[in-house]
Amino acid sequence: MNAQLSLRTWPMALAVCLLVTAVLHAQTPAPPPPPSVKIGQAAPDFTASYLMAPDANGRRQRQQVKLSDFAGQKNVVLAFFPAAFSPGCTSEMATYQATSGQFNASNTVILGISVDSPWANAAFAEKLGAQFPILSDAKRDVSRAYGVFDEQNAIARRTTFVIDRQGIVQQVFMAQEALDPAHALEACAVLTEVK
Repeated sequence: MNAQLSLRTWPMALAVCLLVTAVLHAQTPAPPPPPSVKIGQAAPDFTASYLMAPDANGRRQRQQVKLSDFAGQKNVVLAFFPAAFSPGCTSEMATYQATSGQFNASNTVILGISVDSPWANAAFAEKLGAQFPILSDAKRDVSRAYGVFDEQNAIARRTTFVIDRQGIVQQVFMAQEALDPAHALEACAVLTEVK
């Protein structure tokens, strides 16, 4: 009788294990696809804008930033983030602000960028006290050029590009790795030593 019971429960136990495994795999998100711009390639040039802090009259001026303006002069950390005011993005950009002096010492400009509107990014920068531009890619042109735009969710995937003074991508950090600006800072320190 125990043998018969065992023979009946074995297939049931196997089915339950397979079902649990399938559910767990369905809940594990697939890793994001790698960006189309790779290490060693020239970073696509772009022009994007941000709103400066209000002047004495409370007016904000729109400022244009062109990547190629830094060529031959500064390294650039181009940090795509999904959404202003979200917890992860707030932590990431706040850490960039806290370490901005170290980036400056490495002859590096920080450019945060998301598909949020210039107004949303201006409010976000103000909340953080960010002293670096947080650019708006509201038309999604820049994130598409770098291959980090998530069409399904209509956001830029968290990806950081470290671009040297010659405009060449030296490092790319994605997802969780991109949350910690220490990786980008380390890459910029190496660029300063080498060049």
